[in-house]
Amino acid sequence: MKYSAILLASAALFPLATPALAQNSAAASEPITTEIVVTAQKSSEKISKAPIAVSVVSQAALDRQSITSADRLVSTVPSLQLSQNGFAIRGIGSNNGFSGYSTVATQFDGIYNPSSVALGLAMFDIGSVEVLRGPQGTVYGRNATAGVVNINSADPGKQLGGSASLQYGRFNDIRAQVAVDLPVSDTFGLRVAAFRQVNDGYGAQLGTTRFDKADLGGVRLTAKWAITPTLTWRVSGSYAENNGTVPTVYLRNYNYYPQANLTAGTFGPVTIIPTRFDTVNPGLDQVRNNRLNVKSYDVRSKLMWQATDSLSLTWLAGYSSLVNNGVAAATGVFSQEYINHKTNSWSQELDVNFQRGPVKLVAGAYIYQDEIPSGMRLLHAGNTAPAPFASVYNLFGSLVASTGNQIGTINAVDVVNNYSGEGSKSRALFGQGTFSLTDRLRATAGVRATWDDVNGREQQLVCPGGTVTRANISATTCPGGFALAYTDDRGRAAASFSKVSWKAGLDYDLTPGILAYATVSTGYRGGGLQSSGNPTAYQQYAPETVTNYEAGLRAKLLGDRLFIGLTGYQMDYQNLQVSSIVVDPVQGPIAVTTNAAKARIRGVDLETTYRPTRNDTISGYLAYMVAEYRSFPGASDNLHSADTMYNIFGPILGYAAIPSASADYSGKRLTNAPQFSARFSYAHSFDLASGGKITPSVDFYAQSKTFASSDNAVQGRIAGYTKTDLNLRYDEPSGHAYINLFMNNVEDRRIATTVVPVWSSTTASYAPPRTYGVRLGFKY
Repeated sequence: MKYSAILLASAALFPLATPALAQNSAAASEPITTEIVVTAQKSSEKISKAPIAVSVVSQAALDRQSITSADRLVSTVPSLQLSQNGFAIRGIGSNNGFSGYSTVATQFDGIYNPSSVALGLAMFDIGSVEVLRGPQGTVYGRNATAGVVNINSADPGKQLGGSASLQYGRFNDIRAQVAVDLPVSDTFGLRVAAFRQVNDGYGAQLGTTRFDKADLGGVRLTAKWAITPTLTWRVSGSYAENNGTVPTVYLRNYNYYPQANLTAGTFGPVTIIPTRFDTVNPGLDQVRNNRLNVKSYDVRSKLMWQATDSLSLTWLAGYSSLVNNGVAAATGVFSQEYINHKTNSWSQELDVNFQRGPVKLVAGAYIYQDEIPSGMRLLHAGNTAPAPFASVYNLFGSLVASTGNQIGTINAVDVVNNYSGEGSKSRALFGQGTFSLTDRLRATAGVRATWDDVNGREQQLVCPGGTVTRANISATTCPGGFALAYTDDRGRAAASFSKVSWKAGLDYDLTPGILAYATVSTGYRGGGLQSSGNPTAYQQYAPETVTNYEAGLRAKLLGDRLFIGLTGYQMDYQNLQVSSIVVDPVQGPIAVTTNAAKARIRGVDLETTYRPTRNDTISGYLAYMVAEYRSFPGASDNLHSADTMYNIFGPILGYAAIPSASADYSGKRLTNAPQFSARFSYAHSFDLASGGKITPSVDFYAQSKTFASSDNAVQGRIAGYTKTDLNLRYDEPSGHAYINLFMNNVEDRRIATTVVPVWSSTTASYAPPRTYGVRLGFKY
């Protein structure tokens, strides 16, 4: 095996371990506790005293579940799912990748990152991941209506040391990571961390093309300097890249309309024909380029001055540049690729923290900007049609001909977007204070004013399908000289939005170890621009707003060995931004964002961590949620709307065109919103006579069914599932080296990550199947 030498070399790491009996003795005398310190509200506080729905995921938990990229964080905490433009929390997230900024703000070391592509990059050497559920409108501002995910990298250590691990698993999955602490002086330290993962891919092998391959890498240098006893500066610079391949797209089922009347332009009832999971989407075998090519460059700075015992100032600054020069999606019918596409973002924030006597205050000013200064996006937007409508495609040069009741595919249009400054700018002022009314009762109030500008500086060219390639692409001219449409928005005026968000709450110490709280808070997600070449109704969308009513308990019991967090909430949305597909007379099916009238999410989360003994750790959660549209009339009905190509070619053959259909989705369930979900984790350490220990652990997750589209169509129903991860770890006596055997997704479930139902068929991509392997590591 080509990696045998690497694995044998890793075994040589174990003799490097040195005795650490004093460390083990000290650890045995330390108190057993479940207490964690979080910075969710931009000030340090114990999680048992935080009047907010926040969960923390450690690097150890990430390792147990083989999580090496942020997009795999789903299910680690209550109500966290993945949408197509980022995370979804409590059912709020997008079901396509064209819907602007995510409703869950993702922060890396306190710096907002706007790109969902960044979630697929390597995530390594993590201090903690904090997930805040519910709107964070006062402290974090816009685009945080559903919550915030804070990913915090590890700080430099104060002593010379480090750690390394090497993992080998199924599909020839090789993962190596290393971190080294270099204390230059008593006041200045460095930490260097690196990560690499490659595998053969678990997706389909079609000819010489393999899907679902991993090829991740990253390196980070972090410096922390205590300039004076009261002034500390932390700076990190990182580089990451993703050169894997896109997911396999499978055909879950296809539609057949046995009573359709092509002459009258009617559908009739639909017959759904399921397929085997290993049936790839028609045309996928013709894909020759499925390679990702993403590079990210980031610099993040945190300067903190403890001016007095009660007053501190923090200046956060960050810059990131993400360069995309590869394929982002390839289904066999539709593909999306980028050519030298760059996204730059920078932000600065000044926070003031004050705490004296009964007053605790955080206030600040924030400015942020992102833009796409250059680059292109090429969409090959093909069309599919169900039988008998697909018979029209068979007469006009289909890509994949329809036979029997199966679907047919055809080239539709190629859409070229050329960017020259598209992006957004945001400014904000905020403040949030807590005042102790008594020794046990506190009141919190916060407000944030936000001003946003959004621009759409791009050109959009629509060409006949299957004609544009990376070699002949142009911003203004189609191959052959014939353009279906051209739009130039480079001089288009920016759209401006503003909003004042607020929060009010009370928290009360029922006992020294039990905190009760209740809050009312609001959130705001900015509006956006879409191409002026779209139908008039889809050229701009309005901001969405939410009001969140929340109450909870935080309990620290049994001498800190038991933590319980209980949260009940109701979120009322106005103008909820919803992604859908509409049929444009020229471009064909296009993904757009519209505003649903109202939505409501109600639920209860119960989290717990319990350390009954020093050798036992039990944790888990149980979540119940009802998320539905209260009012959503006039929604686009994708299952009963024929595509543009059919409406062009059908009348040529004497058939009637089929107008776009609409429906009322009021009362339908939101996407990405399981009604029930739960996680249970247990680990027990067996102390060996030799001084080492063996620790088996299990992580079990379960969730009920969800829906992939707002119409709740049966075609897009995603069945509930369970997922079990098993680990068996041996730590040698000094505690410096370990070996870990693991098996993830023991059930070998086909867990859908993306499901897309349209009028002809439903396609899906899936998370990895059962994986297993061994991880060797050491620390010194």
